[in-house]
Amino acid sequence: MLHPMWEPVTRGNPDEAAFLARCLLGPGVVGASRRLSMLDLRVWAALCAMLRDQLHAAPQDDPTFDRSSSRTVATTGYQLAERVSADDGGEAYRLLRTSLVRLADVRACVRLVERDADLAAQLVREGYVPLIGEIWLATTRLDLRMPSEWGALKATTSLKVEIGQWAAQQVSANSCTWLDLDLLRALGAGLSARLWVALEAWARWPQRSLDGREETAIGLGEPAMQSLGVGGYSRARRARQALDEAGARIAAIDPAYDLVRCERRAGWCLVAQRVSGARGRAQARSGATWRSPGVAASKRRRAERTAVRASIRDSLAAETF
Repeated sequence: MLHPMWEPVTRGNPDEAAFLARCLLGPGVVGASRRLSMLDLRVWAALCAMLRDQLHAAPQDDPTFDRSSSRTVATTGYQLAERVSADDGGEAYRLLRTSLVRLADVRACVRLVERDADLAAQLVREGYVPLIGEIWLATTRLDLRMPSEWGALKATTSLKVEIGQWAAQQVSANSCTWLDLDLLRALGAGLSARLWVALEAWARWPQRSLDGREETAIGLGEPAMQSLGVGGYSRARRARQALDEAGARIAAIDPAYDLVRCERRAGWCLVAQRVSGARGRAQARSGATWRSPGVAASKRRRAERTAVRASIRDSLAAETF
C-alpha cells in the first residue's frame, strides 16, 4: 500500500535505476491510486484480518469470490474501532467512518507478467481493482429516557464492509504482509510507522543468517526517498536525518529490530537489521509493553473509572434503602 512502491537492494551496490515493487503473485508491479494514511492502513489491515478469521478457507461453492456475500465482513463499528484504535469512544468511531469512505475510493493497480520460455514471449495483465466495495451501517435507535437504560445502546451499530474480489482472493491465498496492529499503533501516525511498514513489506530480506539476524540495505536514490516518505525534503541530508530519527524510534519500540539507520555503502543506503523469521520476530514482540489487553480490560484498569463506578453504586444503594 505504499505508493509509489519500490523494491530494495539487499546486497552489493544500490541499483542506480528506478526499482519497482515486487508482486507476491509473481513478476509484476503493484501500486495504488493514492498513498494511504496510517489510519487508513490500520483500518484496511484490520478488515483483512477479520476476513481471514471469517473465511478460514475459500468457499467451495464460490472459490473465486464472485459473490459479494462471500467476501463481506460482518462486525460492529465499535468492535472495528477497538481493533484499529484500541478505543471504542465516539471520536475513534468517527475517524473510522471517514477512513472507510476514503478506502472505498482507492483503486489498486496490479500488473502481472507471465513468461513463456518456449515462445520467448510475455503475457502482461494489468488490472485496476477496488480495495473495498459497498459499506452498510445499521444503527438501532431506542427511545431511552433513564440513564440506567443507556447501556442497551452498546454495540448496536452493525457494520458490513464488502472486500474487493481481488483483495479477498489474496487474503484467502495468504498472499499478504500481515501487520501487528498493536505495534503499528505504538509507532504513531508519523514517519516511523510508515518506515516500519515499508521494512515489513520488503520481499527481498535474506532468508537466514548465522547469528539469528538478517540485514537489508535500501539504496537511497530519488525513487526510494519518495517511497519512504521523505521525498519532499529539499536537502538529502535532512531527509537522511529524518530517516535516522524514525529508525531510532523503531529500534526503541520494536524488540525485533536492532537498528535502522542511514549508512554510506558505495552510496547512501538505509540499513536495517532485525530478528530472522516471522516466528522469531513474533516471539520477540510477545511481551512488549505496548501490547493492548483490549478496551474492556483497559477500562477496568482506569482508577478514575473505578472510583466513579463505585460512587454510583454507593449512591444507588443508598437510595434503595
